[in-house]
Amino acid sequence: MSALDWTISVEDVLLKRRLILNGIFEAEYIDAPNARCRIVEPIQVKIVVVAARDGIAVGGYVRTVIEHPCDRCLKPVLLPINGTIEALYKPISEMPTSEEEELNSLRNVLYYDSDQIDLTDRIVEAIVVDIPMKVLCSENCKGLCPYCGVDLNEEENHRCVEKDFDPRWKKLFLVKQNLTKEG
Repeated sequence: MSALDWTISVEDVLLKRRLILNGIFEAEYIDAPNARCRIVEPIQVKIVVVAARDGIAVGGYVRTVIEHPCDRCLKPVLLPINGTIEALYKPISEMPTSEEEELNSLRNVLYYDSDQIDLTDRIVEAIVVDIPMKVLCSENCKGLCPYCGVDLNEEENHRCVEKDFDPRWKKLFLVKQNLTKEG
């Protein structure tokens, strides 16, 4: 498989009625909501584009493996991605004129205003949507010490004392202590 240009011509779709794009999406990193994820395996993509009665329908899948930091201890976690691509493209002239009309349709409708449609965002979206809300290296990950940053998975008997605190966080720690006493 080779790298492809993931831009399609609206005219080609309307003439051919169906296009199949199959190849590798080139990227080293994907920016997820809470982390920048390194791409570990090539991003395999298959997209079918069809000229439908109500617009240009796009469907397909994305397969890869990414490296995402554990949300508790920050160790790298390998995540297999099996994302789905689904969208309906319509000309901008068909864009709803009111918010109510737009809210009535829960479909993934996107509007185009040129003779080209770039599917790059749909590929990235399929990856990002497939990332779990909470990424953990293991279910019983203990995370990092909130005071000194030690990995609690590696130091089972870790106990922080005030002298171990990073002095840059001292004022914040005192605020937290006061809130705990008051509450």
